[in-house]
Amino acid sequence: MDNKNNPATKQDVQDILEAVNQGFNEQAKIIATMATKEDFEESKKEILESNEKIAKKIDDMRQEQVAHQGGHKRVNDTLLDHGNKMQNHKKRITKLELLPQEA
Repeated sequence: MDNKNNPATKQDVQDILEAVNQGFNEQAKIIATMATKEDFEESKKEILESNEKIAKKIDDMRQEQVAHQGGHKRVNDTLLDHGNKMQNHKKRITKLELLPQEA
């Protein structure tokens, strides 16, 4: 189709059809690589499952931390109790030492 006055030849039509088909083929390749709704649903499911696993791990860690802190509290309470008992014993010993001694 060199000239607008000349009718299109069979070769001209074939060239145009080939160019159009090549364009369609390229678009088909692009569309084939695009994600589908099912792909997004699958990804969403994987993300939600992953988040559930992470939430479980965090909850387990929190429970361990609470138990650990409870252990520290018991130890601290026991030490405080022993300290109080020692202070009371010290007071009693001091009083006993101040009493007159029998000979």
